Amino acid sequence: MEPGEKRKTIIKVAKLYYYGNMTQNEIAHMMGISRPKVSRLLTAAQQYNIVQIKINDPAFSNEEAADTLRRHFGLKAVTVVSPGQSLEEAKDHIGKAASDFLNDRLTDQLKIGISWGTTLNSFVHRYQCSRAVPGAMVAQLVGGTYSQTMHMDGRDLTKNLAKKLKCGYSVLETPMIVHNPELKKLLMEEPETIEHFKLLKNLDIAFVGVGSANYKESVIYKAKYLDESQAKQLYSMGLCDICGHQIDSTGQEPETSLSDRLIGISLEDLAAIPMVVGLCAGNMKTKPILSAVRGGYLDSLIIDEIAAISLMEAENLE
Repeated sequence: MEPGEKRKTIIKVAKLYYYGNMTQNEIAHMMGISRPKVSRLLTAAQQYNIVQIKINDPAFSNEEAADTLRRHFGLKAVTVVSPGQSLEEAKDHIGKAASDFLNDRLTDQLKIGISWGTTLNSFVHRYQCSRAVPGAMVAQLVGGTYSQTMHMDGRDLTKNLAKKLKCGYSVLETPMIVHNPELKKLLMEEPETIEHFKLLKNLDIAFVGVGSANYKESVIYKAKYLDESQAKQLYSMGLCDICGHQIDSTGQEPETSLSDRLIGISLEDLAAIPMVVGLCAGNMKTKPILSAVRGGYLDSLIIDEIAAISLMEAENLE
């Protein structure tokens, strides 16, 4: 299909759906195409700005939602941002808010921890340093994913954030998960690793993501640390992750095949950091956020409106 013809088809499908109030199945039958193709064309209509959705809802205030969630969970701070037209746009908005959050708390000797993930990547990409802080330090919280395509590895995020702050950094030159516990023990005895973990015990603030409720979206699965059957088994147990640790709905960490192979900050040390900020977008983060908050691992949240609404519905908040 030529570009011009494709655009005409997108417009036709959009008009049938939004103006004609036809279902996707009805449109598919009328046009002789599959329902999934209709869905893709409707998504393309938003991506190409053929369709722009605006919801006028003065009853819902992001500031009020943030305050409700902050008080309900007993958090230090909550920021709710616009979801935009896509998940990527929502992550960009969260990244901008996280940039402002860090700048508001920037000090000359600040020690900052950072994990990995696409939302953390948006934060580092968006970050505009308000001033240089050469005495500060950025530290990687969890070992590397060693992925060249995910654009979310903790080593790169650590280095890039430190470069913007014009300060030092410390990275973990280990994988996030090793093949056997004995290898982890050996790596943890290396002098560089010992010094790095001393630093992790003295952080002032940390920015982290939480794993998706969909195992196919988890970093551990995407980075091929687990095959599909192993990933399914973990998620069938109702587990999600924070900094690689598998936690249940109460925030506790049961024994799994990953427990003694993960190289990264302990949950105890994570909870001891004075300010841990969770950066999360979308309704798929509801369960992981609840688990992390209940476990006492998050002090603050920067989330999009979809995640906020999902959390409020899950907790029956008005």
